[in-house]
Amino acid sequence: MSTTILSIDGGGMKGIISALVLIELENIIKRYTGSNTVYLVDYFDLIAGTSTGSILAALLLCPDDYNRPKYTASDALDLYLTKGKTMFQTSPLHKLRTLGGLTGPKYKNKALSAELNSYFGSIKTANLLKPCLLTSYDMKTRDTVFFNSLSSLKSEERNYNLADAVLASTAAPTFFPPTTTRPNTLYEDCLIDGGVFANNPSLCALIEALKLKCVKKIEDTMILSIGNVSTAKSYSYNKVKHWGAINWAFSILDVLMDASEQTVDYQLNKLYSILGVANHYLRIAASQKEHVPSMDDTSPEAIDCLLEIGKELVKKKHRDLEHYAKMLIDNRKKERFCETRRIV
Repeated sequence: MSTTILSIDGGGMKGIISALVLIELENIIKRYTGSNTVYLVDYFDLIAGTSTGSILAALLLCPDDYNRPKYTASDALDLYLTKGKTMFQTSPLHKLRTLGGLTGPKYKNKALSAELNSYFGSIKTANLLKPCLLTSYDMKTRDTVFFNSLSSLKSEERNYNLADAVLASTAAPTFFPPTTTRPNTLYEDCLIDGGVFANNPSLCALIEALKLKCVKKIEDTMILSIGNVSTAKSYSYNKVKHWGAINWAFSILDVLMDASEQTVDYQLNKLYSILGVANHYLRIAASQKEHVPSMDDTSPEAIDCLLEIGKELVKKKHRDLEHYAKMLIDNRKKERFCETRRIV
């Protein structure tokens, strides 16, 4: 019996692609189990997310009044399709004051905060259905920050409102202002998007899983790492050698995030292969040579493009998802068998 981990990358509106992959996984499990209602949280023991991935993770883990999942992957996709434009909105005056994001954050986070609160209400990280890991970074202490339910259960000081934790994880530099979980205190923090160090939080999630009592070694874990789409856009030496601070400012965040994602994927691939359990790790992500919409592009054309990329990715990776779904179902059966034996 393995401890199963779901990890979801950051990427703003590109979370549409991640949501489509999650929906496909739900549908495959429905087909194999014969159940009309499938909740992914029942098949994963820990769910991690960075930035837009933290929104998806929080939705999957959020409990209803009966301590069952409140949202499905389809509900997550609906959030992007119906609320995306609201979350990435700015007034003409704010746009003028910040020169379109050059002298201040491109967007205020009031609309995003309102939407997160409407979805999560008063739910706290300790209330989540399974262990979580949501990433952020504290600019004040220059430390990584992990919102996780294990710490929340041990200390009320680290039991954060889920909406606040997600808001911190989505505070992408230049797009949104930083946020704080301790306003007007001596210990006020300054939190930004966890994508600055872990846009692909899979490796962080693995380390978090090793803290669980049921995990004795890495071979006891399974990871499904869901990305979205990166662009194969290249920069020539003759162009980059002339770049100054402004040129680098527009490109460095994307470069760092892509590099981080690729590095973590390589490391985990090698790790699980060396341990002889290569099939315990699966990464699902797309790469496009053509133009990819920016993370804050909510135009109908951009959404249609992301939906098309997501559908193509699902089609391309269908067999891999089928195989992984079977492993998840078999693992769930083993867990139930062990629980039955313990009861007997």
